[in-house]
Amino acid sequence: MKKILFVLSLAFISLSASSQNFQLLGGASSDKSFVNWATFELYKPLEHGSLYYFTDFKLDKNGYFEAYTEISKYWNAGPISLTAQLNAGLNKDFQILPVYLGGVQKLWEVGNFVISFDALYRYQQELILDNEWAHGYQITMIFLQDLEKIQFSGYLDFWNSGYFVFEPQGWWKASNRIWLGLEWRASNYSLLENYTNYVMFGFKWNLE
Repeated sequence: MKKILFVLSLAFISLSASSQNFQLLGGASSDKSFVNWATFELYKPLEHGSLYYFTDFKLDKNGYFEAYTEISKYWNAGPISLTAQLNAGLNKDFQILPVYLGGVQKLWEVGNFVISFDALYRYQQELILDNEWAHGYQITMIFLQDLEKIQFSGYLDFWNSGYFVFEPQGWWKASNRIWLGLEWRASNYSLLENYTNYVMFGFKWNLE
C-alpha cells in the first residue's frame, strides 16, 4: 500500500504543481530497446530567487514503471545564488533512492544564451553502484538558448565518484503551445534504467 501511495503522490504532485509544460518522448536506447518518457516540468521565478521542478515517468516494454523527480530552490545572494535540491528516484523494485544537495550557483547571460554552473555538496544514503560515495560533490552545468522558433536547452551533471549525465534537447515551435523536439542522453550512470544512451523524438505542450 505504501508503494502505491508513493506512486500516486508523485503523479498528483506532477499534475497539480502548476506545471509549465508536459513532454512526451519516445525512441531507441543503446541496447536497442524502446524508451518511453513522460515529463512534467516547472520553472518559476520568485521575488528572491527561483524554483525548478520536474518529474520523469518511464514505462518500458516489459511493463516496468520507474520515476525520477528533482526539486531545486534558489535564493539570490548578490553575484551568486544559494541552492538546496532534492533528487529522488523510484526504480522497478519500488526502492526510493533520495539524493540531497546544497551549494551555490553562478549564472551568465549573453544575449539570448544563458548558462549556469552549480557547485554542490552531495549526500546519498543508498549506495547502489560501484564507486558511489555517501558524501561528495557534484558540478551541474545548465544551458538555454531561445531563438523564438527554435530552442536549445540541457544540462550536464558530473560528480566525484566519476559518473556523469549529459542531456541536451532541441525544440522547434510548431504553434503557440506545441513544440516538436529531439532529446539525446549520454551517461555512464544506470541507477534507474538498464541502458545509458538514447535518442528520443517527441513533443512539448506548454500549459500556460
